[in-house]
Amino acid sequence: MCFFVILQKNRMQKKANIILLFLILCFGFVAKGQSTFSIEAMTIGLHPFDKPNFALFENALDADGNFSAEPGLSLSYETFVKDNWASFQFTTAIFSDAGGQMAGFTDITFRILFYHKWRSSLYLGLGPVLSYRNTWRNLSYGNITYVPETKYYNDGNWEILPSVVGKLEYDVFLGRKSDVLLGIYYGHSYETFTATLGYRYWFSTKVKHTRKCNCDKDKYRKKFKDWFN
Repeated sequence: MCFFVILQKNRMQKKANIILLFLILCFGFVAKGQSTFSIEAMTIGLHPFDKPNFALFENALDADGNFSAEPGLSLSYETFVKDNWASFQFTTAIFSDAGGQMAGFTDITFRILFYHKWRSSLYLGLGPVLSYRNTWRNLSYGNITYVPETKYYNDGNWEILPSVVGKLEYDVFLGRKSDVLLGIYYGHSYETFTATLGYRYWFSTKVKHTRKCNCDKDKYRKKFKDWFN
């Protein structure tokens, strides 16, 4: 079981971390299978949809605000509930958003391994998320001021967004207990896709990697297996 504490200076991050730690402890006591710990660097954010405040994107990498630098760090604990293909993952993160403001999120996702062939694994996760950011209400650029994004709820100097997060993750195993991973998040902030690069450590590996895909008996994953052959 993994215990970790993340000390942050803002109130929302502390609350989220307490909730996350509680959930990890609860699942850690009941989990009998394998578990993992992941650390990921958040890198580039993609904003392909409507951007009412793109003129305020301090970290924008292009003139239209489609891409922005959103550096940050996320920590995750994962516990498997069925062999190596079904798990719950708990994640907390802090990063600099497109507007250059401190932001973060905490989520709980249910993950499915839908492609696995020797060194390569592809996961899909989905679950509730609580996102928060330092308010954008005071941002301005010349005569341009912030246009309220009604999905956010104000809490003093913070804006809060309860939503649903999805993640596509590709893992390549380096050794018996080590993976390198590439991830794409969607939903942790306002209509944003975020690319991540990270490392995953396996605390236990009862069923992990095999030379052949172990998904032949799973009707939901067999189709994906055939596509990649």
